[in-house]
Amino acid sequence: MFEFIQQGGMVMYILLAASVLGLTIIFERAWSLRRSVVIPLKDVKAIEAAVRANDVEEAMRVCQENNTSMSRILWIALANRGVRRSIMKEILEETGRQEVAHLDRFIGILGVIAAISPLLGLLGTVIGMIEVFQQISLVGVGKADVLAGGISTALNTTAAGLTVAIPAMVAYRYFESRVDAFVVEIEQHAIHFIEMLKGERE
Repeated sequence: MFEFIQQGGMVMYILLAASVLGLTIIFERAWSLRRSVVIPLKDVKAIEAAVRANDVEEAMRVCQENNTSMSRILWIALANRGVRRSIMKEILEETGRQEVAHLDRFIGILGVIAAISPLLGLLGTVIGMIEVFQQISLVGVGKADVLAGGISTALNTTAAGLTVAIPAMVAYRYFESRVDAFVVEIEQHAIHFIEMLKGERE
């Protein structure tokens, strides 16, 4: 394995660093984008039940105890329950944008890794092929084993680039769609909660 990396030269080390960074982000986002961390339905129901019972202090206590995206938004709604509906919506939209940025963090880096890894692999291959042609100019085309070994080494970086890019792209698309689904669900809960606070829905 070390020999495989060493044969690819500097480009292979860059791809190795990109793969470590990509895997770190994948594990971190998989942990941070769990439903229990973003929208714990049990806590949302407890907050709504407290509001229905006109126990705003209890609702705010539950929000503070559960530091999740949904509870932070509901806490803002409770803290501004006396303002007009239109103003509350604006406040929640601003809070929602901040929460979306929090959910989206690091995901863009996965997209960059997925985009540049094949290009880095191709760059390594081109550099390797240049070295092969330099060998041809020195020893001629008679030594097939030397040429085959050089070409094989040159192609290593392309294989490594694709190996890094494919899981990064899959993870990038998956986390993007997961965040989008959470955003839609958060908006639905927020609208429902505003209607409850304003007495428009039980």
